[in-house]
Parts: sequence; C-alpha cells; structure tokens
Amino acid sequence: SDLSQAVETALTQGRLPVAVGGDGTVHQLVQVLPAGTTFATLPLGSGNDFATALGWSKSLDSALEQLRTAKAVSLDCLDVSQSGAHQFRGLSVAGWGFASDVNREANASTVPGPLQYPVGVFQALSKGGTRAVRLTIDGEKVIEDRFWTVLVCNTSMAGGGMKFSPNADPQDGLMEVLALGDVSTLGLVGLLGRVYLGRHLGHPQVKLWKCRALTLEPLEEQPGTWSPLLAEGDSYSGAAKTDFEINKAGLSVLVPAGTPLRA
Repeated sequence: SDLSQAVETALTQGRLPVAVGGDGTVHQLVQVLPAGTTFATLPLGSGNDFATALGWSKSLDSALEQLRTAKAVSLDCLDVSQSGAHQFRGLSVAGWGFASDVNREANASTVPGPLQYPVGVFQALSKGGTRAVRLTIDGEKVIEDRFWTVLVCNTSMAGGGMKFSPNADPQDGLMEVLALGDVSTLGLVGLLGRVYLGRHLGHPQVKLWKCRALTLEPLEEQPGTWSPLLAEGDSYSGAAKTDFEINKAGLSVLVPAGTPLRA
C-alpha cells in the first residue's frame, strides 16, 4: 500500500514515522510498522484519545513543543485474530456491540469534531439493544450474558474522551474488559454520561475484568451477519469467534517528557 511504502521509505532514510491526525490515522500507521519501530503521533483528529492518554497537548503548537523533548517508551497493544488469522493491532480500545454501532454512525455523520460521538450514540440507540455473547477470560473463566457492548481496553479512553476504563495502564501487561449489561435505553443514556467522568464502574450492570487474553463469541448471530468490531475509529468484520491477546511492550512510541509512563 501507499502507507507501507511511505513508512519503508522514511525508515530507510532514518526518519521517524509520525501519525499526524486522529486515532484512525495512528491506528493505520501501527498496522504497517515493523515490530519494534518507534513512532510518534500529533493530535489533529476529531477524537485524539490515544494521544491524550499519552499526555500530548490538544494544541498543535504545544504538541510540537512537547515533541522537542519527548522520550521513547514501550507500551502494550492488543493483537486481535479470528480463526488463527491476525486481523489488526489495537492501541486504545477495541469494541463489539453498541460501541461499534456508535462508531459506524459517528463516521457517517456530517457533524464536525468531537460532537460526532454524542450524535452517533443517539443514532445508534434507535437501532440497538443487548446481544447475547460468550466471553472466555484467560482460557478459563466463562461468562454468558447479554450486554449492550463489550470493550477491550489497553488505555483509559475512546470515543472522544469517554473514560471507559479510567484505571487502565498500557504498561502493566493486562487488558481491561468492560461490559455494559442489560439496562434500559434510558438507563444506558444516563450511564454513558457517567462514562465521560469515569464514574460508571460502581454501577451494578457494569462488569470489569483484568486479563491477558479474551475470546468473544456472539451467541444469537448467524454467519454473514456477525456484529462488526471497532478499534480507534476503524471497523472490522465480526466472526463466530474473535481472540484478543495482550502484546506486552509491543509498541515503541514517543511521549511527552512529563508523562508518568515509564521509559
């Protein structure tokens, strides 16, 4: 692809690959980076959740100043596969169910900037509901239930500042799996409001597990109609079974010098 060729050329010339854009831009860059390659991101997109989680300023001028003294750190990432075939590498949050519906509606919206996600929420609410799914955690614990959405979190936020997993640490070798249970549509709207503040984890219908691996299996869907997946604003086909594994220190990325992330 053009992106692969551009990255190869930059590396051959000894230059640093920099994703100038939003979460989707940095997601696409990481898919073609050779393992161990250091990269950077400058937040110029509508969400910028990955850059924000790393401590980058939302002001381009300030971010460029931060870049002058940035340090390289190792971060975990998510390796996602179906039937043994690698599908994508996730940076922040990968999702299934309602969250993926919101992502689709937001991407199709003509509303500018961070308002895309709130608009996407209300558009998706008119079409969605809970879905039956089986979750297998670290190959041992099995949960079968109905959830609005299941989110696999490496960093704390997605969706334009929604703090789905406010305590997620992208350097601890663990993913945090968040599932929103069987609440009413009105209850979901109220719960999403609490997500922006990171105050939803105490709700009885919010489930959170920490693990190194997750297998997700929809229980009421038919071949060809699998609910899609999302990651950093990009959509991927669903499947009868999707495997998520944490890749410990799988990324090398520049972060601002003042960030608490460990070099």
